[in-house]
Amino acid sequence: MYHDTLPVAAEGYVTIDGNHFAIDGQTWFPLMLNYKAEVRHVGEDIQVVPAGYYHGNDIREHFDTIASWGFNSIRLCLDVLDSDMDSAAMFRATRRVIQQADSAGLRVMLLIKPPFDPYWQSYTQGLLQTLADLPALWAYDFMNEPLYFDPVEERDKMDAVRLASLWRHWVRQYAPHQLFTIATAEPIEVFEWDPAILPVDFIEMHTYHPLRVFSEMWWYSHYCNKPWMVGETGLPADNDSVPYDWQIDFMSETFYWAVSYGAIGYGWWEFQDCPNGVNFEAQYTGLSTASGQPKHPDVRFFGYWMCLGPEENPSIPGNYYNMLGYNNIRLTGKVIDKESGLPIEGAVIRGWNEDWSVGMNTYSDSNGHFTLYSNDYNTHFEISAPGMSRTKFNRKNLKYKNIGNIDPNNLPNRTLEYQQIGFQPNFWHCPDGTLIDFIKIDTNQFNKYSLTADLGTVKLEKLEW
Repeated sequence: MYHDTLPVAAEGYVTIDGNHFAIDGQTWFPLMLNYKAEVRHVGEDIQVVPAGYYHGNDIREHFDTIASWGFNSIRLCLDVLDSDMDSAAMFRATRRVIQQADSAGLRVMLLIKPPFDPYWQSYTQGLLQTLADLPALWAYDFMNEPLYFDPVEERDKMDAVRLASLWRHWVRQYAPHQLFTIATAEPIEVFEWDPAILPVDFIEMHTYHPLRVFSEMWWYSHYCNKPWMVGETGLPADNDSVPYDWQIDFMSETFYWAVSYGAIGYGWWEFQDCPNGVNFEAQYTGLSTASGQPKHPDVRFFGYWMCLGPEENPSIPGNYYNMLGYNNIRLTGKVIDKESGLPIEGAVIRGWNEDWSVGMNTYSDSNGHFTLYSNDYNTHFEISAPGMSRTKFNRKNLKYKNIGNIDPNNLPNRTLEYQQIGFQPNFWHCPDGTLIDFIKIDTNQFNKYSLTADLGTVKLEKLEW
């Protein structure tokens, strides 16, 4: 593995200065919109064009629209590529589209196809060299959400570090003024692509569901020990079951708390709705409809919240240890360092029911203690912590104490998981339509339970990297 080195600062390029991005010594906060694009043959030429489901084919016009909304950056998602196309032509096309974004006043984070095999490794090195002289290209994202898209089903943590170290070495060698990151998803990324030990310049985390987003931002902000930003978040809105105004509410709330927790950038998914998305969330997170109509006309996002400033000394989210408010079962335990015996704070505890259909997470506190709430019996477990080993085990014969006069053979809401909770007012809006403040919510709503059992003490080892 390669030694940790910083990118070389140069005029006009984005750097990291302490705990913020900077350009020529001035703080720069990326307000980023995710934009899907494709490389296609257009006549005799190869061009980067809008995603096939985007309305309109003028990419510069799209960039002007994005800039008019108040964004200063895009995450150009160009990770679906065809190896049959000419590499040099694809390099030229990518260069042109970055220059188009620059001319619209937007800097670019470029999401590329992960270079696992020799062809894409060679392609990536060529791309880095071709685009190294473009200050508008401020960061490379080498992989989107390894939790979901890593081709290796179970990757050893140190193998992930080795890969990321190699990739960063290429960036340092061929594009020394540009930044390097890998987009991570839920905190259970810590089981394999541990953000605390990945050799990235900054963490670019993704978080979505309103019941999870604040807790996940809190965990990333406290336990990963690197500058971090929100790279993707979003709330689907179709103006039917979910009014467009809720989308703005969600953007405002998540932006405000991200900054309060110390995020140094914020990104939204995505530019336009995707009519063929696999679910409601995938279909309607755009800021414009599938027909290209803005959902929020005459609104410049973020202005009010940028002026307001972050909250000082923000509180831990009220549902941090029990994000969904499960109240059938509570499992307790403790996580410690195997060598020192000291408690580990910020460990991630994941449980699944017998058939793996429902999973739930929690975290260890400053004393190493954890409480894992669920509505179904957990039998499969995985536990790790930033910079520590991981362990997996099954517990099928736990002895439960019934303190709630509940029928242990007929537990209510056993199949409930966050994906099954619709985007309705009763879970993130009060009956009068105002936002629930998950940061200051009464925690008594999230620590009720009827059955309890103990998992005992879990020991983890420190990793050397």
